[in-house]
Amino acid sequence: MKIKVYSVLYLLNFYLSGLLIPVMSLLLIDRGASLSNLSIILGLYAFTVVVLELPTGIMADVFGRKKTFCLSLLISSIGFAIIYFGRGFLAMCAGIMFYGFSRALASGSFDALFIDYYIEHNGSDKLHNITTRLAVLEALGLAAGAISGGFFPKLAATYFPVMGIYDINLVLRILLSLVVALLSLIFIEEHKKPESSERITIKQHVKNSSAVIVANNTVICIFLSVFATGFFLSSIETYWQPHFISLLPSDDMMGLLGIMAFLYLAAATLGSIASNRVIKKNRFNPKKLYLGLRLLLSFALMITALQNSVPYFILSYSAIYLTFGMANVPEGAILNGEVPSEVRASVLSVYSFIFQVGGLIGSVVYSILINYVTIPQIWLMASAVVFVTVIITAKRFLSHASSISHAEQTQN
Repeated sequence: MKIKVYSVLYLLNFYLSGLLIPVMSLLLIDRGASLSNLSIILGLYAFTVVVLELPTGIMADVFGRKKTFCLSLLISSIGFAIIYFGRGFLAMCAGIMFYGFSRALASGSFDALFIDYYIEHNGSDKLHNITTRLAVLEALGLAAGAISGGFFPKLAATYFPVMGIYDINLVLRILLSLVVALLSLIFIEEHKKPESSERITIKQHVKNSSAVIVANNTVICIFLSVFATGFFLSSIETYWQPHFISLLPSDDMMGLLGIMAFLYLAAATLGSIASNRVIKKNRFNPKKLYLGLRLLLSFALMITALQNSVPYFILSYSAIYLTFGMANVPEGAILNGEVPSEVRASVLSVYSFIFQVGGLIGSVVYSILINYVTIPQIWLMASAVVFVTVIITAKRFLSHASSISHAEQTQN
């Protein structure tokens, strides 16, 4: 029963994020941002997340994941209240930075708590089940939020003309955040750590978390892949819409943009479910499965870059997210299987931090390259980056496996 309650809360949390996916840029412009400073405002969001990602992860481990998650919901409500009541560039900057702060607080806190609860009641040998559940709930929440979020502006314009066109999105985001925070306070349980754990200093916790990462070859490999993920996702999420529009034979087909958004979220969900079933039925080695899927991901991105027709572009673009969703399950199982419970939120925050850094570096690189090369050429370069990280990770995984095998033979 508790698993179901946690699942509902996790789904609702990502539904909140999805509400503003289709209208965020338009909302900021409606509140006084301009096209020239829109990228600055959104860049402040990413910068805030990157700067606060690690401290908030440590905060979740040291002071409590439940408290940190609820605090993230309250701070996000403050941020969107500033955007709702504010006007102009400075107000939008302030609101979006509060949102970035809440995003940093949320990453890793509830995930770590949910994963620990699942391991406690089901064992660590079924980690692929909980990573699949989290991936599916995230995708479903984002998809449901994006679909309804795209509908609400039309609803506001038709039935509530006195309201701003994006006010329903904002009001729902604020109110539902407070509801989820209240439900989390009531239903989420977090066991107190032993007294000795409570007395650990933040400095010592940082040392413990760093030691886990530095000493673990597998965790380093996953983080390398995560950097590549942020790097390549930045390229496709930034440029798929203008490239897709350039392929359309008529402006009357603009509605395909919404269908595309639904398809890639659905593909990611199906990929997570399929990957979990493959692991269950065939008992694949998670590391080998992960390497194979990351290789397919690189090829899917390369094939997408070469497409010139709308149907084939839709298929290949969906294939990117299908393989991405499949790779996420063994990735989560491998990472969480290597990380001790007491530093899980911190390590997951490092995971998110590296992902964000990869995306930021990608954005800077692409903003320069786009003046000299085409969008498909940028995607080919991103595909090459993913491919290189697969080769490096494969060598590290294989060398690690051979060293373990050699140690076992020596003991025998």
